[in-house]
Formats: sequence, structure tokens, C-alpha cells
Amino acid sequence: MLHQRIRAVTERTGTAMRHCTAMQEASGLYAGLRADMERAAVRIMAQLEHDISVEGEEFLEQLKPRTRVDLFLFYKECLVNISRHSGATQFSTRLRAGPREIHLAVRDNGHPTISSTTTSSCRRPARASAGSSLSAEMQEFSTTA
Repeated sequence: MLHQRIRAVTERTGTAMRHCTAMQEASGLYAGLRADMERAAVRIMAQLEHDISVEGEEFLEQLKPRTRVDLFLFYKECLVNISRHSGATQFSTRLRAGPREIHLAVRDNGHPTISSTTTSSCRRPARASAGSSLSAEMQEFSTTA
């Protein structure tokens, strides 16, 4: 009985891993980064007012798939942290891409508290991209990541 349960878990885990690998290797993954970010914001931050602006979409399309994935996962982590920790009622996203750099600013009007857990969880995906950097600062009535 126990062996059957272990085997079932192993098979499900293997299937999930193959699915994750196939998703990361898919050529169109996060190709429409702006649309994906807008969908994530609606899904994660359903009740909050949101403003998004993107500059340099042509440069975003030239990013390596892995960099797009890292950027999107970092953005989602920022949204989750805002929803869990800030008590915000509104937030804004500014994404600016150029030929040599990407600047992502996510700001909210919530409580300006960044715990070491929040900051380290945001850094994890950002570190995966070579040459990326992250700064988080607290302002009087908002948090910016």
C-alpha cells in the first residue's frame, strides 16, 4: 500500500516536472509580457486600483525567454507581497525597457514595511538573471520595489 502511494507521488512529480520544463522551453512563453502582467495584476490584486505603463515593448520582445520568465515571476512576487503585507488600496506598475537595461517599478500606497522575508523573496527571482539588480525603498506612504 505504501509503495503504491510513493509510486503515485513519484509519477505525478515526474509529470509535473516534464510539464514545467516544456513550459520554459516553449517559444511563445511570456511573449506578450504586458498582457501577462495585466492578467496577473487582475488575478492577484482583484480589488485594488491598478495603473500600468510599458515603454520599449520592442526591446521586451528581444529578451531571452529565461529573462522574460524571471522578470514576470519577479513581478508576480511583488504583487503577492503587496497583497499580503502592505494593506494598499491602489498600486502602479512602470516597466521601461531599453537596448541595455530594464527598469521595473511597482509602487503601492500601503504601509511602508518591508520585512527581511519580503525583501529576500523578491530578490530570489531577480538574482536568477545575470546582471540584474533590485532595490527596494520605503517612502512615507508607499513601498517601491
